[in-house]
Amino acid sequence: MKRFLCLGAALALFAILPGCGGVFRPIIIPNPPQFPNPAAAHTVLTLSDNGTSVSGSAMVIDVSGDTDVGQQTVGLRPVHAVQQSALKVLIANQSVPGAGQDSLTSINFSGVAIASAATLSLPAGSAPNFVATTEANQAYVSLPGYAPPSVAVINTSLNSIAATIPVGLNPSSIAETPDTKKLYVANAGDPATQSTWTISAFNTTARSARTVCDSTGTVCPPTLSSQPIWLAARSDSQRVFLLESNGTLAYLNTTTTSGPDLLTETSIVVPPVTPATSAYMWYDVILNRLYIPSGQQLVIVDASQSAPTTLATVPISIVSPASRAATDPCSTTTPGTLVVTSATSLPDGSRAYVGGYYIDSADNLCPQVTVIDAKSYGVKTNIAIPGVPDATNPATEYYVPVCATVRFRLNMAAGGDSSRAYLATCDGGAVNIVNTATDTYYFSLPAPFSVRPPLPGSKENPPQNPTFLLAGP
Repeated sequence: MKRFLCLGAALALFAILPGCGGVFRPIIIPNPPQFPNPAAAHTVLTLSDNGTSVSGSAMVIDVSGDTDVGQQTVGLRPVHAVQQSALKVLIANQSVPGAGQDSLTSINFSGVAIASAATLSLPAGSAPNFVATTEANQAYVSLPGYAPPSVAVINTSLNSIAATIPVGLNPSSIAETPDTKKLYVANAGDPATQSTWTISAFNTTARSARTVCDSTGTVCPPTLSSQPIWLAARSDSQRVFLLESNGTLAYLNTTTTSGPDLLTETSIVVPPVTPATSAYMWYDVILNRLYIPSGQQLVIVDASQSAPTTLATVPISIVSPASRAATDPCSTTTPGTLVVTSATSLPDGSRAYVGGYYIDSADNLCPQVTVIDAKSYGVKTNIAIPGVPDATNPATEYYVPVCATVRFRLNMAAGGDSSRAYLATCDGGAVNIVNTATDTYYFSLPAPFSVRPPLPGSKENPPQNPTFLLAGP
């Protein structure tokens, strides 16, 4: 018996040893780690308004070099953009009624450089205000001024309008599920009567309507408690989240193929934002969270559950004027009420950044960025961003009409390597850069020059006014 045991051991040893010599190597394949989203790895793109009669611009910032590496003329008054692929960005341009042409600009990249651009004319007076896609060759643009209000289906390979889909009154936000199968549109309704709030839903392949009902499945369409203003689709395509103007967070259960999609208004409520059109929420695809800035706080929501739950409500305080640089016009004035307007998160999952501002006693806009620890939900620090004159005051020489009505007066984005966070300010005409290694203000990169004449005491035209910030490609 011992002889057989020894022989067996020898044979086993013989079978193992060749693996050490490279002939046979069993391979263990672990569960793949979750890497940061590579969609925003190289650049941050700024859309800027250049007035009502001159085309706006897109400025490309190289994240690794902190430099303006390209500018591209787009349509009149660019308002929103989406990254369609690693090498393409789509931009919705909304002209002034009766002046100029509504359009959609597509920019193609080669690395961080702009390779080419093309602009597609949209129906006159259609007032595009949002563009969305998760598809390779098709995108969707909301047209609230079209008759009837619609979403345009854009063939981005041919740069043409493939179809228009009628929706509700005043569409203002669009979300397509990442599986590319379903499309949802938030219709803000009649602003005069504060009514006719609806959600439109479609199957993208056949462009057929989907039914949306309340959580019981009996009221179709459901009754919303206030104006729908922002949509975000979860990464698994099973939920679409809806932010309403009264601060209510709702969600659509989008799991079924045929529908109906059931809408539930949760007990999660953030302070209403005035004007309501300035509100939005940031979906963190890495941590599966929603960051909702509003009032003087940031609400952090766990979006991974069947029903979203609040993780934390983080109060945001004003940066002390005394901590600002002596050259900062906000350093010696009395602060007004803080307004928290925007948020983003680092792809490495470590921190969130919240942008806000107040108008001080000298009529300056005083921006700031608050850094939130993504694990403890605590405030790590407040960063003062240099103040600028309030551009929404028509009584001053600094008045810029677009900043009084723009959807994103302040907007944030993060670099794909998590080394930078960016805050664009319409009033300041610049993109402010935060070094995330030290969580300190780095410097401000001005937008391209505008066509407005120089201000008194200056020899240069002022910069254009940023209206939207997009990380990537």
